[in-house]
Amino acid sequence: MLKIQNVSKSFGSKKVLDDVCFEVKKGQTAALLGENGAGKSTLLRIISGFLEADIGSVKIDNLDIPEQREQFLQRIGYVKEITSLYDEMMVVEFLRFVADVRLLPAALKDEKIKEVIRQMDLQEVLFQRCSTLSKGFRKRVELAATLLAEPEVLLLDEPTEGLDPNQKHALRQIIKNYAKKHTVMVSTHTLEDVEILADKVLLLHKGMLEADMPLKDFKQLTKKSLLDSFRKVTED
Repeated sequence: MLKIQNVSKSFGSKKVLDDVCFEVKKGQTAALLGENGAGKSTLLRIISGFLEADIGSVKIDNLDIPEQREQFLQRIGYVKEITSLYDEMMVVEFLRFVADVRLLPAALKDEKIKEVIRQMDLQEVLFQRCSTLSKGFRKRVELAATLLAEPEVLLLDEPTEGLDPNQKHALRQIIKNYAKKHTVMVSTHTLEDVEILADKVLLLHKGMLEADMPLKDFKQLTKKSLLDSFRKVTED
């Protein structure tokens, strides 16, 4: 379980996150919503260890990131909106490199690489350099690399942006299957992703958590659409 307690973060005089608290359980997918500048990316970076909160705590089960950082980071996977592949590497080289960095046991490494290649349907691009990949394939390769270690908590920032309809469908199925036994958090502006993937909604507005509820309850805020409920909560 991912547990966020009283997390706040400021950059200079600007408060980006203000006393944010929520939980996402194993087997649950949470959609992180909010306008541009609401604090979503900052929150994901804090959860993943890229940034440190000014106050508050981030825990996976009983692991606390400042006190047990190495163990904590072994249990988390983060796929950013903008991919960060090594462009000079071929796809298969990149996957092997990540497997080594993640310290996968030698006896499991080849099998796990084969598994994520199959999951993400990467056979046709294995020997292409990452610099030559389309946006869709870049996202699939980065997600494949993240899934190698089967992280307990998976964070996804705009996972379907720039994908064609078939790619979106395939990726959503992978995320849904993964979420059955893991904790997944998806930051997105694509409300179709929320409808298909999410069990619950976390909505940030000006750095504050204004909604933390099951998807069905969030939709009932207006008894209309997700968009109407989103607009209702974020109205000033």
